[in-house]
Amino acid sequence: MAKLILRAFPFTKHPFSQYCQQPGSAAPRSSKTVEGRTHKWNMTLRGLLEGNVPAKPILAYALMRRRGVRVDSFTLLFVVKACGLITHGVVVGKQVHAQVAKLGFQAEVVTQTALLKVYGMFGDLDAAEKVFDETPQRDLVQWHALLAAYSQGHRPCSTMKAAQRMVNESVMPNEVGFVSIISACSQRKALPEGKRWHGYAIKNLAVLDTFVHNALIDMYAACGCPSDAYNVFKNLRNKNIVSWTSMINAYGDNGHPNEALDLFEEMEAVGERPDEVMMLAVISVCTKLGRSDIGEWIHEYVVRCGFGESVRVANALIDMHSKCGNMEKACSTFDGMTRRTLVTWTAMIQGLALHGHGRAALTRFSQMQREGFRLDEVVVLIMINACSHAGLVEEGKHFFRSMAEEHGMEPWMEHYGSMVDLLCRAGLVNEALDFVMNMPLKPDAVIWRTLVAACRNQGNVNLAAEVLDCMMEMEPEDSGNYVLKSNLHAMIGDWQSVQEVRSSMSCKKVAKTQPAHSYVQPTTMSM
Repeated sequence: MAKLILRAFPFTKHPFSQYCQQPGSAAPRSSKTVEGRTHKWNMTLRGLLEGNVPAKPILAYALMRRRGVRVDSFTLLFVVKACGLITHGVVVGKQVHAQVAKLGFQAEVVTQTALLKVYGMFGDLDAAEKVFDETPQRDLVQWHALLAAYSQGHRPCSTMKAAQRMVNESVMPNEVGFVSIISACSQRKALPEGKRWHGYAIKNLAVLDTFVHNALIDMYAACGCPSDAYNVFKNLRNKNIVSWTSMINAYGDNGHPNEALDLFEEMEAVGERPDEVMMLAVISVCTKLGRSDIGEWIHEYVVRCGFGESVRVANALIDMHSKCGNMEKACSTFDGMTRRTLVTWTAMIQGLALHGHGRAALTRFSQMQREGFRLDEVVVLIMINACSHAGLVEEGKHFFRSMAEEHGMEPWMEHYGSMVDLLCRAGLVNEALDFVMNMPLKPDAVIWRTLVAACRNQGNVNLAAEVLDCMMEMEPEDSGNYVLKSNLHAMIGDWQSVQEVRSSMSCKKVAKTQPAHSYVQPTTMSM
């Protein structure tokens, strides 16, 4: 279809400027007759566009051109919108853009904005910027289209620069623009800028709508400020399901799972019905708590609310039960599913591997292959980990070798790390060291740390000390390396070396900055 559309455009073979009214040009026919024909064709294009078959307006436009019907800004607008709805629309869009420029419609801000949106939709941000820059008179809608294009293209810095440029040119964004700006602050975790734009919105907007509030909640959550997120949430009068979900995620992602569940109970009390996204958020919170009783409670709630047939929810439940140690429930959830995806299989296999059921994980892997699912890097990583936990050294080696030899995959650093863990768990420290020394990638600190732990556990203190020296060169400010070395010397009673390590930490001002923490949940859920 895309090739047919491109062939339909006679851009180079048939000059069409004679058919289109250019600024300042005289119409060769009666003005009313020409305008009437153009209007009828525009209505046809609009009807085809609304018929959800976007290729048809483009083909009709090519026919319109061949018949010598004059083109106006509405014609180009409908065609540009159609470009945004087809697979290769950016290719056709660039050709339409060339016509817009050649015919002198660059001053038509509506057409230019539509072009900008098409480029943003297909990720061609350079072309979007060009459209924006060549528009002489920009309106608020076009500014917002540029912000949205940057936001969709994951260019938060560009979004924030464009927003500042708006303010400098005395153009004030509305609620739509603020959502893009706040989302950019969220992506960058730019708390000071986010607070500044929050204050600007309060000062310049009469009312902050629900969409802006939700964006602010997400921004404060991303910046690690759940209390600020809750202040925004509690001042929101018209909360929707997105508001509740954002706030629950804000608590869950920042180490406050109990508060997240309390908020979920509050939502239930006010009669707000959860959706699938909300259920996934709550299941994630229960997973972080690691309590099987909470896990069973949310599972029953999911079934009661009619989400039991959702594959995404079932996958999350399998992962949750596995991480809560309830493998019986994880297996029964898996067996009860009528449709399984690759994520389903990997969640089940990973759960079995996590609890040392290596043989069972291999059995599930064989079943997965028989059902036609293709192996990928994540599945291989999970299988190597399964073999590591179960002590299946040869099987793990086979999975690693098969990546390149049978499947043409390039191992990640995580695959190398899992192989080192596999060998170290089996007591093959020397083989693990040889494996590390022959890696095509530079080993990271996790791999070295795994080796150190294995050397220490097997009493090979000298080798452990050598590896630790390499780690401390790689990560001179990581307090964990110093603690490891100190504990290693303490294990053999070398207290002078322990003191030297501690003194070195003090001189280099290295301190433990992330102490461990745990959760206590004395009450049970009843809902």
